[in-house]
Amino acid sequence: MAKANKLADELASSMAAADRLSADAELYGLRSEVASLRGKYKLALAQIDAERQRADSIAALARLPAKAIKIRKPSRSKGDATVIVGLSDWHCEELVRSETVNELNAFDLAVCERRITELAERFVALLEHQRQLVRIDRVVVWLGGDFLTGHIHEDCVELAQLAPLAATRWAGQRLRGFIDLVASMAKEVVVVTNSGNHGRVGDPRVGTELDHSFEQNLYLTMAGSETNSHVRWQVGESYLNNLDLDGFRVRFHHGHAVKYGGGVGGITIPMNKAVTSWDRLQTADLTVCGHYHQWSWLRASKFVTNGSLIGHNAYAIRIKAAYEPPCQSFIVVDHTRREVTDAKPIFCDRDLQERAAG
Repeated sequence: MAKANKLADELASSMAAADRLSADAELYGLRSEVASLRGKYKLALAQIDAERQRADSIAALARLPAKAIKIRKPSRSKGDATVIVGLSDWHCEELVRSETVNELNAFDLAVCERRITELAERFVALLEHQRQLVRIDRVVVWLGGDFLTGHIHEDCVELAQLAPLAATRWAGQRLRGFIDLVASMAKEVVVVTNSGNHGRVGDPRVGTELDHSFEQNLYLTMAGSETNSHVRWQVGESYLNNLDLDGFRVRFHHGHAVKYGGGVGGITIPMNKAVTSWDRLQTADLTVCGHYHQWSWLRASKFVTNGSLIGHNAYAIRIKAAYEPPCQSFIVVDHTRREVTDAKPIFCDRDLQERAAG
């Protein structure tokens, strides 16, 4: 009997211990839950306080008084700058049928005439705008070549609306009109020229290239018959035509000496290589060229490449060239800063915009 009582006491003691362990475990769990809730509560309070501060900051900003900015009246004494208007790659007589370029373009003599007119209008607007910032007495008109397509390939012959000499005269009349317009707006005009590769007679040449160029003959004829006393011609006698603008040296060339096959990568790398090579002979602050129908300029770069008036054609599609609307170049050389402070395309694509809209 005593043994049974002892076992009963031990059992009761074990059950009591188990009950205490269970109660302790439950109490520990409750304490952990309370601690977690306290942490979340503190975090919520901190978030509420941060949102209140943010709301107060926004409200304070809304009440900020305006601080007047006083500007000086425009100075009558402006810095000097020269504007370069780049004309090249008109290909005036070449026919571009819209179906051959997936409806991206269409070009003939009538369209070319429209684009030349738009070019003149936009040039005048840009010149007047720049004159609000700097004094511009001198304008350089760059005639960069390929104003005609010529008969250098069989398909060029088939697409030509005019024979080479007739196309040369047609382009020359419009160039004369543009130069006269510029002469009416500037105290000094410098016409600097390069002949393109499309204006050649016969096979490509190097040393005698200019002696077999319709465009070179046009330039010399126009220079010899110039009637504006403040218009000076610098007809190129080499592939490179270097012009000194009060110590700022500009190198002009048509562009066909720089090898680039179109497609991915663009003209930047081959142009940089060409500029570096030519700088070893004679340094220039700026190089301007055309030929590739792709307009480009970066402020840190030392070159501007011109667009075209003809725009996208079948050849551009064949070499995988990026699409670019017809455009020419407007460049501002600031003589106080001795750098190009602005360069932009002069778009001549109103006909294409109207066509797309209508």
